[in-house]
Amino acid sequence: MLYARFLALIGLLSLTSCASKPEVTFKNYEGEIFGTYYRVQVGDSDRDFQTQFDSVFALINTAANSYVQESEVSDFNLKGVLKDPSFTFRDMLDSCRKFHLQSQGYFEPTLFPLLKAWGFSFEQREQMDSAKVAELKALVGFESKLSVTDSGYFATEEGVKLDVTGLGEGYAIDKLAEVLDRAGVANYLVEIGGEMKGKGNNPRGENWTIGIEDPSQAELGVTNSMLTKVTLSQLALSSSGNYRKFYIDAEGNRRSHLIDPTTGFPVSHSMVSVSVLATSATQADALATAFMAMGPEKAKVLAESLPGVEAMFVLAEKDRLRMEFTSGFPKELKQEKK
Repeated sequence: MLYARFLALIGLLSLTSCASKPEVTFKNYEGEIFGTYYRVQVGDSDRDFQTQFDSVFALINTAANSYVQESEVSDFNLKGVLKDPSFTFRDMLDSCRKFHLQSQGYFEPTLFPLLKAWGFSFEQREQMDSAKVAELKALVGFESKLSVTDSGYFATEEGVKLDVTGLGEGYAIDKLAEVLDRAGVANYLVEIGGEMKGKGNNPRGENWTIGIEDPSQAELGVTNSMLTKVTLSQLALSSSGNYRKFYIDAEGNRRSHLIDPTTGFPVSHSMVSVSVLATSATQADALATAFMAMGPEKAKVLAESLPGVEAMFVLAEKDRLRMEFTSGFPKELKQEKK
């Protein structure tokens, strides 16, 4: 999730114990990027990685930031064609294709026309009806609406547009982590907008432990109430939810900011949030988006079938929240919300 509209969905808090003596001197890098924040804690204070981090951000901005008019994705969306794409653009689109297929089409990078038509906070929803949705849904289809050749990318019909925000933050995290891995850094935590990837130990010499926010409290503005916590040991964590961005329709149904690519309408199901663990931050980011779109039943079945992927699903049931977990989710850390 690359831009500001996704920032509000991520409710994660880095937790550390006060018991252990620091073993490694850490250096922190932080700032603003992609309309949100980044923070990298690096267990190596002798070297400066800022220039390399900035290079990663610049490459991704130039390739895939639709808010940058001169970016490659903006150029494609304007012209319907992008010739001689950069390595970064191709790499990100290859990841899009991989997770589009892996998610059975629920991770859908060509959903942009529908997202734009509905509006950031569904402020344009009164203009949307079945006919309008059907018209725009005809432009959706990553495999059928996008032609890929050695020379570039081509829309198969006018109006097809790309949006890779569903994995942008995760992709950037993986690239920052690659910089540190190549340098031999043994301990770090990379975070962008609440998405995280950790390796080794924290400044107190313990594993990186991350708290996952309680959606019911987050909706009330309480940001320090945690449902559970997980340890990130060469793992990435991504969360997505509908508890901050939603509207109530004419029938009184709660509608998420997320669009179901199979219907073109906002999703409406009992899942309030999902948190995904994976070795790849790109995969965790893409699947968190896809799982929220497909709903709890399909998402849990799919998550169980994917090696190295675990997930926690938070479901709304009358006056309480219920959590469901994949079979390999760290059971010793699970808690039930009363």
